[in-house]
Amino acid sequence: MKRMRRTLTVLALYTLGLVAACGGSSLRPAGTSCSTDGDCAAGLSCLSLAMISDAGCTAVATTCSKTCHVDDDCVAVGPKFKCFASCGATNACGQTM
Repeated sequence: MKRMRRTLTVLALYTLGLVAACGGSSLRPAGTSCSTDGDCAAGLSCLSLAMISDAGCTAVATTCSKTCHVDDDCVAVGPKFKCFASCGATNACGQTM
């Protein structure tokens, strides 16, 4: 009886671990698309990248990133990130090839 109870407890904990690992949506890393700040990993926000032309400013994508002023501000995000314009007052680090 004791052995069966212990086996059931271990099985229940294992199942609970699987549900926690697979059931929830994981937070997204820098450079991936997002809808809200809650989609992004710790320290990142869901920010717009923009295309600016004579017709004005158009947000072309939202990505998990950090705000920036210059390219060097993006080093902490990743080696292939540069500072890009945004339609608002802040710029965002965007991934380059």
